[in-house]
Amino acid sequence: MRSAFVLLGSTGLALSLATAAQAESAVEPFLNVTREEGAESCPDTQSLSQHIERLRGHSATGEPSAYHVSFTRRGGVFRAEIRVGGGNGVRVLRDRGATCASLEQATALTLALLVDSDSHELPTENTEPEPVPVPPQPKPPAPRPPEPDRRSTTTLSLSLGGGGLFGVVQPAAPAAQGELGIGTKRFHTSLGVLWMPEQSLDFAPGRLDETLLSAVARTCYSAARSNELRFDLCSGVYAGLLKVRADGYTQNSSANKPWLAVPLELELATTSEPVGVEVGVSALLPLRRNDFAIDNLGVAYSSWPVGMLLSMRAVANWGL
Repeated sequence: MRSAFVLLGSTGLALSLATAAQAESAVEPFLNVTREEGAESCPDTQSLSQHIERLRGHSATGEPSAYHVSFTRRGGVFRAEIRVGGGNGVRVLRDRGATCASLEQATALTLALLVDSDSHELPTENTEPEPVPVPPQPKPPAPRPPEPDRRSTTTLSLSLGGGGLFGVVQPAAPAAQGELGIGTKRFHTSLGVLWMPEQSLDFAPGRLDETLLSAVARTCYSAARSNELRFDLCSGVYAGLLKVRADGYTQNSSANKPWLAVPLELELATTSEPVGVEVGVSALLPLRRNDFAIDNLGVAYSSWPVGMLLSMRAVANWGL
């Protein structure tokens, strides 16, 4: 009887050990690695398991979840897909390196974290890249309207200068000018004076002393202009008094005669403010020619049919 109990006990123990061994063999390993063609340089199951153990500091035993890793390489990109058990959750890692070393490190670190947290669910793979939120772009500032030209369209001007008077009382004589004017960007009108200081003309046996003082009225039109220069066409009238005094003759006398001329002027001027420069050349068309003669000696000087005035003036401008 005692032998029967011993036999039954031994049989039960053997059956228990066999059942435990069968159950242990049925437990799914915690990690399974597959490598497709081209990804042979990636780790296998044993290498990746050892890498995970080094990161965790101990071996993975009795883990509740099984992890499946598939290494592929397509188009020069290494790819690792990590799945938990037979579920649909998947995590994808990619690397464009020349070897699989970087991807191996990333895969081992990811699995070590998953095993430690005992995660059972992973996000479902999204084959389409997730849209990256783009912050709203600020609207470009509206273009600023051009600054209005703050310069006044109406200006006062004062010009002072001088030049040369040719063919009026003698071949050449100096002259001084002064004008006060008002104008816009296109038109300009001025009033002023033209003065020729006393000049002597030798006419044997004596001489003639001559002087000229004339009022000036001019109107100019800006035919062309730029940011720096303008080109004007001018005309008007010169109306003055020509005075001549004879000296050294048997009978000395003096005479005053009116002088009238119409100028046709070309003028080049700067547009700078508040001070600019004007340079002009005028043809003087005399309305009355005044030639002086000495009795028994003849005409001392014959004026030109068309005189000429060359001038240069400094101009000060004030906006109204």
